[in-house]
Amino acid sequence: MRILITGASTFFSQPFIQGFGSRGIDVTAADSRWISVGKAARHTTRRIRLPVLSSDPAGYLRTLLDEVSRRTYDLVQPTFEESLLLGEYQHLFEPFTRLILPPFETMWQVHDKRSLYWLCQELRIPAPPTVMPRSPIGLEQQVADLRFPVLLKLPAANNCVGRSYCDNIAELTERFNAQFEHERRRGAAPPFIQQKIDGDLIYTLMLCHEGRKLGEVIYRPLRTYPERGGTSAHRESIEHSQIASLTERLAIATGWSGFLGTDFIIDRDDGTPNLIDCNPRPTPGIQLGCVAGIDWTGILLNLIEGRECKPVSARPNVRVRSTLLDLGWLLEGCRPQWNWPTRIYQRLSKYLKPDWSLDVRNELRSQGEWGCVAALTYQAAIGLFKTMVTRRALGQTILDDVNYDTVAAEALRKSIAAQALLTPVGALHSSARRLRKSA
Repeated sequence: MRILITGASTFFSQPFIQGFGSRGIDVTAADSRWISVGKAARHTTRRIRLPVLSSDPAGYLRTLLDEVSRRTYDLVQPTFEESLLLGEYQHLFEPFTRLILPPFETMWQVHDKRSLYWLCQELRIPAPPTVMPRSPIGLEQQVADLRFPVLLKLPAANNCVGRSYCDNIAELTERFNAQFEHERRRGAAPPFIQQKIDGDLIYTLMLCHEGRKLGEVIYRPLRTYPERGGTSAHRESIEHSQIASLTERLAIATGWSGFLGTDFIIDRDDGTPNLIDCNPRPTPGIQLGCVAGIDWTGILLNLIEGRECKPVSARPNVRVRSTLLDLGWLLEGCRPQWNWPTRIYQRLSKYLKPDWSLDVRNELRSQGEWGCVAALTYQAAIGLFKTMVTRRALGQTILDDVNYDTVAAEALRKSIAAQALLTPVGALHSSARRLRKSA
């Protein structure tokens, strides 16, 4: 058996590679880097360098098509936002291999935060009050029913990119106008506005097949990066029956297949879990799920081999951290600010000695994956350098190569290359090679 793992530069690609490789399966790691976590994993048997997803989705798609048309793969498993690209063009892969993904329209419905809000209304899943202005004109009247503070968000961004808190209408107007113009120049969708809910974040990750939940981990972030409600750097698995019921409702209604991550915020006033975001892909919860008793790769193998899967939930009270995200949290707290030396000392102390115990402190080192540790260190150094030069957040620069850019994706749909890709199934093998040569 042979499996292709894309997005291998993400640190949570390694659990997939280890899970498949430890079963004697040939694993190919694919990403746009010469050196990456997945390519350094000891169970990786083949390595492919792809074009950069965010800037060249056509080249990314052509190279993958060429690979699966030349070599037999039983499964292509995406690990980050290439899931969206593969979901949109999965019909091109079907003659050669298998993808466990829902239809692209379903993926985009939950990925775009605006359509996710309307889906929540339809399914009676609580969500924060939301306003979607088409232009800055009449903004004050449009948000009259919201109470401040509010959040300004981008429809398809991740890692808090473009998100800002606004405490009054003047602040909101200024930031909305600037963000609106920036996105208009890019040819991207405008920002939207959402009521800020005061409460605690709860995240989930589930693996489904045709609307049936097969594995799920529900967890609370003990530490996030960015600190104000970003990705969990430290996390603890929990039980939450109400959220489990809501995610099951979402899975059934969408007929979901594959991985789906959700972000909830628990209203501190009434305890209502509000759904604020969905990620139609794996998330860092992969690692926690593995430690807490979910065999993700075992479930995937059962699916591709047609065996029955018994649903499983993660064991509660398991705590882990993601080294790279924790480093981002440390650096975020070391920015120049009032009482700088004291704050750096406090942040470093908490980094070295958290206020809670951890079942796994370094997921790669504990598995003897020293090559992965070195690769991750290299990736972090490159990301830090880019952050210093561009002044963008570390979370952005590290994920530059694996983000799905909606503007580039739209250009792909309209391009000659995209038209050439849409050929009859029988011609796909030769067209993939031809497109690769012409790139």
